[in-house]
Amino acid sequence: MTTSTLAGKAIEAGSLRSRKSERSAIVHVCNGLDPIRDGGMVPSILGMTGAIARTEGATTIVTPTPSRLDLIEIPSGVRLLDAQADFEAAIKSAEVAHLHGLWQVQTRRGAAAARHAHVPYLVAAHGMADPWALKHKYLKKQVYLSLIEKKQLRAASCLHALAHPEIGHLRALAPRTPIAFIPNGVEIPAEPDPRDRAQLETTRPELKGKFNVLFLGRLHVKKGLDLLAEAAGSLCKEYQDLHFLIAGPDDGARGSFIGRMKALGITDRFTELGHVRGRQARLAWASANAFVLPSYSEGFSMAVLEALANRLPTLITTACHFPEVASEAAGIVVDPTVEGVTAGLRSLLERSRDELVAMAENGRKLVEERYTWDRQGEKLASVYRWLRAGGTPPECVQFPGDF
Repeated sequence: MTTSTLAGKAIEAGSLRSRKSERSAIVHVCNGLDPIRDGGMVPSILGMTGAIARTEGATTIVTPTPSRLDLIEIPSGVRLLDAQADFEAAIKSAEVAHLHGLWQVQTRRGAAAARHAHVPYLVAAHGMADPWALKHKYLKKQVYLSLIEKKQLRAASCLHALAHPEIGHLRALAPRTPIAFIPNGVEIPAEPDPRDRAQLETTRPELKGKFNVLFLGRLHVKKGLDLLAEAAGSLCKEYQDLHFLIAGPDDGARGSFIGRMKALGITDRFTELGHVRGRQARLAWASANAFVLPSYSEGFSMAVLEALANRLPTLITTACHFPEVASEAAGIVVDPTVEGVTAGLRSLLERSRDELVAMAENGRKLVEERYTWDRQGEKLASVYRWLRAGGTPPECVQFPGDF
């Protein structure tokens, strides 16, 4: 199939949309806005929809399950329809539907509803097509791929990749579907208040005078906490001021992580903050000297973007799919192994204060120049306009012949 034929699919769908002025513009579809269950996908969706609301007008999020409204803030101009709403009707009334996630009911039902109503739809996998993710519950996913998921991806008007490697992961599942490469973004935070760290230290005195390395994310097996524990077991003996802040909800990996820390005799070198948001999250960022995400698998981590925006030297693995952290001298990228994470942390600890400050400033500059939500929102808006009205595909959209 040629690029022009693929583009024609969007033109035809866009023409149909233009004839139905009663439809709402953009509907985002996700399982539910629960940051404890769904981690970084939630701030990613909220950031996308907030940016789209600023550029394109009112935007809707629809979910088949309830959201944790006590843990999130819906952006201005964004309407949330959750479990009490008519899920399929909301999608059928859209001009474009943007589906988030794989292996879940909202994608299966959402794609079917969109196809039935001839609504063009995108699918953002959020790292769920990553090889590590495909191996997790392998047999179940292979059956689901054969029966359902491949059909949904191949029938999509466009797919949405958040990281460069994800383009290849999606292409393997849907060889002929256009793919838009648009990473996550972040809102640039205000300059930190020097009193924030002191405030957290009043309740967590063990942090005072320490080099605090922050992990922020779900405590899930894919996040590499086992690697972090082993690296800490080696380094805590050498660096007496090394301390770790662990922020995030348990998603199955906390028990083994705590058990390993006890076995290594370093439980006093870790402080658990649990799930943090709002003011508590700002205190965590302000109290850290560096950030670590030793993941085995990621889409495009919101936590990494937040760390860079908060001027923290950053240690990530290659599985985070963010090579600019190293190429722009904003941090260190290592293999997802005990040896890699240990060497990366040691490198941070042995750098001078001036070197760490320069690294932190490079990270902030990288985010400001390339990864704000306003910048990414404009790219998304260009894809939506193309799907609605046709014409020349945006530069961020790639076709099979482009690979």
